[in-house]
Amino acid sequence: MKEEFGTQLESGALRFVRDLPGPIERVWEHFVDPAKRALWFCGGTMTETPGETFTLAFDHSQLSDEAFPDRFAELKGGVSFEVKLVEFDPPRRLVFRDFGGDDFSSAEDEGEVSVELAAIGDRVKLTLIQSPHSDFAHLISAAAGWQSHLGILIDELAGDPHRAFWAEHAEAEEHYRDRLEQPS
Repeated sequence: MKEEFGTQLESGALRFVRDLPGPIERVWEHFVDPAKRALWFCGGTMTETPGETFTLAFDHSQLSDEAFPDRFAELKGGVSFEVKLVEFDPPRRLVFRDFGGDDFSSAEDEGEVSVELAAIGDRVKLTLIQSPHSDFAHLISAAAGWQSHLGILIDELAGDPHRAFWAEHAEAEEHYRDRLEQPS
């Protein structure tokens, strides 16, 4: 791991803070332009209108030449799902939510992700918060996923070769399994 690990907030949410090469508009584009987002996270579609949905299309084979771990074999060939845009404030704040289905009226925000960007000179401070999840295994996987994806984002923005996604994910899972608290 090149970067510090994320932290678990008192609420159970996960917080990742990263120092990224700017400018802020360039970093923002890597979150909202599906082609640029696919370089480090997932492709799909995008909307700029809160309340509308957009698609997150994951194809981890595009991120790494490594073999898929057996337990993630179902991800081969890619997976996609719809999320709801909650906030869109370029180039500072992006919030989206997924409940694993079309019921966006649920009171539980298990699938909410907020991204905040702040320009600090020629650098950008990224703060990403993933809402808590009631399933501990999912929480660990989400933490490891964000750790790995954000690492590739750093590589992409710096113009460095991308790190090995699955190797980074496995190391991060080990760390988070030992340090995250199980939801009560």
